[in-house]
Amino acid sequence: MSGKPRSKIFMRCPPACALAAVLTLVACGVSAGQNGPALYYNQDCTDFFWNAGIREGQAGEAIDRYVDRIADAGVTVFLCNSNARRVNYRSRVWDAFWDGYDPAGPDDQPFLSPIAPAKRAQYRLGIGRMLAVHQEGVDYPARVIERCRQRKVSPWITLRMNDCHENDIPDHPFHGSFWVKHPQLRRQNCTGYFATCLDYAQPMVRDYFMALIEETLERYDIDGLELDFMREPYLFSANKETEGAPILTAWLREVRQRTTAAAARRGHPVRLGVRVPSRPETALGMGLDAITWAREGVIDLLVVTPRWATLEFGLPISEWRRRLGDARVTIAGGLEILYRPVPAGPAQHVSPELARGAASLVLADGADAVYLFNFFPGALPPEVYQSTLRSLSSLDSLLKLPRTIGVTYRDITAPGEPYQPPLPAKGREAVFRMQLGPLPPKDWRCEAVLGFATDAGTPESNPSVFVDGHRCEFIEHPEAKGSPRFMSYRIPIGELSASRTHELKVVSGNETPFEICQVEVRLSPGP
Repeated sequence: MSGKPRSKIFMRCPPACALAAVLTLVACGVSAGQNGPALYYNQDCTDFFWNAGIREGQAGEAIDRYVDRIADAGVTVFLCNSNARRVNYRSRVWDAFWDGYDPAGPDDQPFLSPIAPAKRAQYRLGIGRMLAVHQEGVDYPARVIERCRQRKVSPWITLRMNDCHENDIPDHPFHGSFWVKHPQLRRQNCTGYFATCLDYAQPMVRDYFMALIEETLERYDIDGLELDFMREPYLFSANKETEGAPILTAWLREVRQRTTAAAARRGHPVRLGVRVPSRPETALGMGLDAITWAREGVIDLLVVTPRWATLEFGLPISEWRRRLGDARVTIAGGLEILYRPVPAGPAQHVSPELARGAASLVLADGADAVYLFNFFPGALPPEVYQSTLRSLSSLDSLLKLPRTIGVTYRDITAPGEPYQPPLPAKGREAVFRMQLGPLPPKDWRCEAVLGFATDAGTPESNPSVFVDGHRCEFIEHPEAKGSPRFMSYRIPIGELSASRTHELKVVSGNETPFEICQVEVRLSPGP
C-alpha cells in the first residue's frame, strides 16, 4: 500500500521538519479520519471469516462490504485485529491460523482432531475461508486498511498481547507453535483458566511479540497501533506483578520508538494505544502502569474497559483524568456487547437502550470517545445496528434518546484486590449507588426496574424504593409474574439531586428478606 503523505505539512517540510511535525501531531492526539465526535470499533480477527459470506474469487469485495457496514454505522476509527495466538494473514514471524490444515483432508485429521466433533464443521468453515482469502492473493488487514481509507475511516491495527482462547484444550489448533514449544515461558505458580498465559517477564516472550509489532508497522500503512492487554491482562507469574510493571514499561518505550520511526517513514502520525482494565488500581495491580505510560508520552490512546463478561456502567473516567494530570492522551470508554447483572448469571446482548445508557455515562464523565468491542454487525438487526452505533459518538444525540442504566459488576480484578459485586443483593434493605449522567427534562419518564429472584411479597407489601431520599411510586410491571419477578417504580426526576452519583435504596415491605438480581433505571421521553 502507498505511504504517500496525506497532509501538505509534510509535503512542504524537509525530513527533519516532517519528523518533528509528526511527533507534535502524535503528542496532541491527532488521528487521520477524526473530525468531530469519534467512535472506535475493534474488529475481532475471526468474525469476518466465520460469519461473512464470501463468494469464490471475490474475497476483496466481501471485505469491502464488511467494512462498509461498519463505516455506514458512523464508526470513525476501525481497529482491525490481526492476531490471537496465530495471525489471519501470511506472516514471516508468526503462524497463520491455517498452518497445518489440509482443506482436502478428513474431519479427523490431526489438525482438527482436538476439536469436539460437533464444532469441527464450523471451525473448518472459518479456517477454510481464511486460507481461501490468502490463496486469492488478498492480504486481509491490508484490504481492510485500503477500504477504510476510501471510506475516510481511520485504520488501526490492534494486537492481542496474550490471547488464551482454548486454554482448556492444550492441543487445539488455535494455539501457535511458539506457545506449544515453550511451556517454560508460561506463567508460573498460577491456577485456573489463565494459568498458562505467556509470562512477559521472559525476554523471549517480549521478543516474540515485538517481532509481530515490527512486522505490522513495516507491512501496513496504519494511523495507529493498539496493544490489547485485555486479551489477556494476566501477564506475569503469581505475585510477580509489581516486579513486572517496570519491565513492561521499558518494553512499551521500545514499542513507542518503533511507532515513531514508522511515522517518520510514512509521513503521518502513527499513534500508540492500549486497552487496560477499567480501574487504575486494577490495571496497576496487574503490572499495567498505564498512568506512567500516559504521563511519559509513551501512549496516545488509553482505552479503559471491562474484559468480556458484561457491559460496565459508570466507568471511572474522571478518576483516570485526575490521576493522569496534564498527560496528553485520548481516553476512550470501552463498551462490551454482553449484559450480565450477576456474576456467572445469564447474559444477553445489550439492547440499544443499554448501549446508549453506558455510552452516555462514558461521555458525560469526560471520555473523548466511546470504544466498541464485540459489537459485530450480526449482533443486532441491520437497521437497529446502524441507528444504535450512529447515536453512540455524541452525548447530545444520546440525551435525546431512550436509554437504560443498569447495575452490573467488574468482571476482572487484580490479585488480592478486594471487591464485592453489588448483585445479587439479599436482605431487607439494599442500597445501590448509580451514575445516571445528565438528568433528562422533567416531562420525561424515569423508572427504576427491579428484578427479584424470589417472591417479594403481595401488592400490599411491595418493597419501598427511594432515590436520593425521595419515595418512588410503585407501578405494575408487564413482567411482574415469573422468575425473576420484575417491579417498576416511577422516579420523580424533578426531585433528584444534582450530584454525580445517586442513591437508590430498596426496603422490604414486610419481614421477609428479598434477593435482588437486577437493577435498572430507564429514561425515556413522555409521561
